[in-house]
Amino acid sequence: MQFQKKGMTRVAAFAGAAALVASAFTATAGATTKVAAHTTYATTKACLVTDTGGINDKSFNASAYAGLTAAKKLSSKITIAYLASSQESDYATNISTFENQHCNIIVTVGFLMSEATWLAAVATPSQHFAQVDNNNAAPYGDTSGHAGPLSNYLGLTYSTEQDAFLGGYEAAAYAASKNPSAPKVATYGGMQFSSVTSYMDGFYDGVQYYNTTAKPAHSVTVLGWNRTTQTGTFIGSFNDQATAATDTTAFLTQGATTIFPVAGADGLGTNTAVKQWNASHSIKANVEWVDVDGCISDATDCSIFLNSITKGVTPSVTAAIVAQATGKWGNGGNYVGTLKNGGAAFVQDKGLTLFFSKTAGTALAAKIKTITNDIISGKIKVKVGS
Repeated sequence: MQFQKKGMTRVAAFAGAAALVASAFTATAGATTKVAAHTTYATTKACLVTDTGGINDKSFNASAYAGLTAAKKLSSKITIAYLASSQESDYATNISTFENQHCNIIVTVGFLMSEATWLAAVATPSQHFAQVDNNNAAPYGDTSGHAGPLSNYLGLTYSTEQDAFLGGYEAAAYAASKNPSAPKVATYGGMQFSSVTSYMDGFYDGVQYYNTTAKPAHSVTVLGWNRTTQTGTFIGSFNDQATAATDTTAFLTQGATTIFPVAGADGLGTNTAVKQWNASHSIKANVEWVDVDGCISDATDCSIFLNSITKGVTPSVTAAIVAQATGKWGNGGNYVGTLKNGGAAFVQDKGLTLFFSKTAGTALAAKIKTITNDIISGKIKVKVGS
């Protein structure tokens, strides 16, 4: 699935993406809506509760809000609203506020909101919820007594370890070309959730795949994440750019040439640190952006992006709202985004031309395409966890 095709308007592109994503929901989701000109929409109020990064985090909150606005463009009967959470204690309050405002569907963003979303869904079976980065099952430590699944809850999840694998491979290729005697790359997370570490696992495994198949003179080392022990560097939040910049500078000082921040708005701190580093070093470092296409969400930093390792938050949120608005909700369920259905997507941006020679870039692009096809076919299986 492609999110946007040449010759399509932005609204048409989102409509097509929503239709394709909706058709990829599991059978239990019942969300098989086709977005077409003759589609009948009911009056629908779609409401979004963001995590603490807010809708301008240039990452997962921003892409969820884009899904909301894309749904609004599909029909004048769809209205939207959002509330930004300043702290974790705001989650339940914001959800309750939207319930009182009679939102038809409430979308919550991020794994941190799992408990508040689940408890609200259990307490109000008539209220429909969709949550980014969590599946339709009770979160760890839940005391509601309902293990799930719930018919009023739609989990939006993404196999981001797949496209992160491609990012790890490309980062390793760059490191081996620029610092062949001691090549290093780095990754870090905002907080240690499965939706974060799945990216880091895939990145790590992509580096190891490069080591075993390309056989560089010296294996590329991954800083910030130990795949075996599942331990590594975490900021402790998704909106602490100062700490992210400090940690990034430490990685660069140790020799990392690519930084992969899986940390929402924290990544903006990484961008600042990398640009400062590049201003005084001959070997240029770069960044692999997360969740959304960095060259679109943060165009001013496009020149330092090697690539973007994304998840299809925008079209999946749009599809959930379309399912609500067209009466195709069914029994809730789960959506799992993959390389195959477009819910996980590797965006090359300008990285190959900015950081590789024409010959090396062409060869690497072909290799990335082969690996992508091998992951889609199942020849390469990318796993998560220890």
